[in-house]
Amino acid sequence: MTIDQLRILVEQAATELVQRTERPHPVTVVLPLEGSTKVISLDGFPDDDVERADALSVLAARQMVPVNAACFGFIAEADSADGDVLLLVYGARQRGALVTAALIGPDGLSAFADPEPLEPTALPFIRPLQHAADTASPGEASGGGLPIIS
Repeated sequence: MTIDQLRILVEQAATELVQRTERPHPVTVVLPLEGSTKVISLDGFPDDDVERADALSVLAARQMVPVNAACFGFIAEADSADGDVLLLVYGARQRGALVTAALIGPDGLSAFADPEPLEPTALPFIRPLQHAADTASPGEASGGGLPIIS
């Protein structure tokens, strides 16, 4: 799987999330695994960044590390100056994370913006997911992580 394939997979998951759920859409983590993709809704996701990081640390320890998951996607609804958006962050082992967003309209999502690298100080609660992906062992997936290649 390439980083572009990961982006497409997470965008598809976001589009399906918007079609299947009511607003506010739940915070969701997407884990592409060998043979399947796990989609985990995080109902009651905290508002505080420290509590968010704690919640994602637990998720990473329970869902990513045991299967050697080398990549992830994170989907959350957010407010912006242009209106409500669906924010996507996706990352892979030793590649860092990228961020994109699409406006949420009455007919669904707009096109996603061009992805940009996630700045180290932005969305600090994402770090546990990136850390788990970074520590995944290449080629040693035990029912888990897909290799991320250029």
